[in-house]
Amino acid sequence: MIRQYSIIAALVSVLLLGAFVWWFQGNLVLNAAYAILAVLATLSVPLAYRLFGFVLQDDQIWLQEREAREHGTLHFRLDELQKDLRELGLNEGVRQADTLGEILDDYHAVVENRFAGKQSSPLSYLGAARTVQKQAIQNLSDVVAVARSMSSLESNRRSGHWANTQKSQEQETMYAEQANRLQQLLQDNNELFDALTKTSVELANMRSVSEFERTDTLARLVALAQVANQSGKNG
Repeated sequence: MIRQYSIIAALVSVLLLGAFVWWFQGNLVLNAAYAILAVLATLSVPLAYRLFGFVLQDDQIWLQEREAREHGTLHFRLDELQKDLRELGLNEGVRQADTLGEILDDYHAVVENRFAGKQSSPLSYLGAARTVQKQAIQNLSDVVAVARSMSSLESNRRSGHWANTQKSQEQETMYAEQANRLQQLLQDNNELFDALTKTSVELANMRSVSEFERTDTLARLVALAQVANQSGKNG
């Protein structure tokens, strides 16, 4: 918004300056003085916008709109994963999807109700929590992919597609590796959920944002978010 208002102010100043020059043709002193006044008037728009707190208001609106979009997108993705997990018979994955859905709703409520219109928000929590939530969803997506791979390996084994001993052993090894990978993903998610839940509870009990920013649980959540970011880059 501030950019739009600044552009409008600049255009109005240019038009008025052109009219002033046309009216006082040839008077360089008056034209220069008016040009300086027009520049100062244009610069006063963004300064006044900040001074009267409109920038903060815009930031809050942007935060809420972004949160609403991300909340809807993440829930849609989670609903799709939950269907896949049910079809694959992964009860622990379904349970985690339910838990993550509740965490997303709690986070959305905190952003909408506790931080709406406030001058200070625990941005480190908001950013870290969202990163960890996205990583948890990615883990569930990986769980679905791994489970489908295991199902394919099991189907090949039952059909005798790999009949000779060497290929059968290779298949069993791959199946065991995938099974370990699946369990590790589910375990990782439980750790992410634990960090998200603890920070959410502590945040609800804190009276000031600055107090919350110094908690050990927030530091752990931020560390997990950094790991998640790195995992995303490597992937």
